[in-house]
Amino acid sequence: MLNHRTLIHTLFALALAATLSLSARADNFRNVNRGEPFPAFKLPAIDGSTVDSESFKGSVVVLLCLSAEQRRSELAAMDSDAVVHDLGSDEVKIIHVTADVIQKAYFEKFRQDRGIRAALALDAERALYAKLGLIVFPTTAVIGKDGKLTNVISLHDTRYKHVLDAEIRHALGQIDDKELAKRLSEQPSSDSSPKSVASAHRALARSLREKGRFDAAKDELKKALEQDPDNPEIMFDIADLALSMKDFDSADAEVQKVLAKQSDNRRAKQLKGIVLFHRGKLDEARTELEAALNLNPNPEMIHYYLGRIYEQKGEATKALEHYREALRRFVHEPGDAPQTRP
Repeated sequence: MLNHRTLIHTLFALALAATLSLSARADNFRNVNRGEPFPAFKLPAIDGSTVDSESFKGSVVVLLCLSAEQRRSELAAMDSDAVVHDLGSDEVKIIHVTADVIQKAYFEKFRQDRGIRAALALDAERALYAKLGLIVFPTTAVIGKDGKLTNVISLHDTRYKHVLDAEIRHALGQIDDKELAKRLSEQPSSDSSPKSVASAHRALARSLREKGRFDAAKDELKKALEQDPDNPEIMFDIADLALSMKDFDSADAEVQKVLAKQSDNRRAKQLKGIVLFHRGKLDEARTELEAALNLNPNPEMIHYYLGRIYEQKGEATKALEHYREALRRFVHEPGDAPQTRP
């Protein structure tokens, strides 16, 4: 019998359930409500400077919390930077914040390639994240000249730039409440490119899935893939949904499409390993998951499934190590880096 196995399982199941429940779109923070003072912060920036909230007093501030190597975060980073730059107002400041400090090289390249001008602050200890009670990535906060939170925009969709522009103008006093409501109710004039249409279908699929309407969500993802057939993120959405529906054949088919073109894609390997686990192919699942582990800087789910694999194989010590590592990473506790598995 595995020492403390029941406790570890229970704790991790609760943590995992919390994570899944928070994936639903929620335009707020846990700890800061609209109209309340935004927490003060002082963080190092990626260029070696310091970002101090004191220096933003009297300005409207756009603060974007983003995650590394996440498409929605990349789009929010580009769009928020563009919106603030296009406004051309000295009264508006923008700051991007990430806790993924180990991904410095990724951020430097991405920001250079995309010409992003916003400062990038590094919240290595997740101190600001904790003060806010951050729920999802990306999340954009609009802070008024009085230092109080005026609005929160969670995730990123085709209306992001339109909504952010309206919220900033409202915070600046350029438009009143009535005009803000009018603009937010309008559909932005955006292109109807295949990628834009695909993004809209993905957003609707997320909403349907959150409501438990899996079949409808699947139909939306199929429409998204028709518009953007080479987008691996859509294939991952389909695979992930298929796993939830216990349709392992469909999940595997989507993952294989990505692996055929990107053999070292970490998310594809992770999903492949999970499919193999559910099919009872433990050794093959372990191989895929351990390969994904070496490519993934935040592998809570991988450690969890490796723990399940070792538990089923009767290797209690290794199983407990992985369960503990998954839980440690989930709650962001400090600790030694996990050892590389042979």
